[in-house]
Amino acid sequence: MNEALDIARSALATGDVPVGAIVINKDGVVIGKGSNEREANNDPTAHAEVVA
Repeated sequence: MNEALDIARSALATGDVPVGAIVINKDGVVIGKGSNEREANNDPTAHAEVVA
């Protein structure tokens, strides 16, 4: 959870909505990370959970 919060803070620093997402597999291995990039990339679909 702390890592997701750090990712969210990074998004806030670039002017995006402060949301961070981490995707893990059934074994607990991280397979994706992302933050909101809607403002940074001018892409309304670039939500954290999609980017991850």
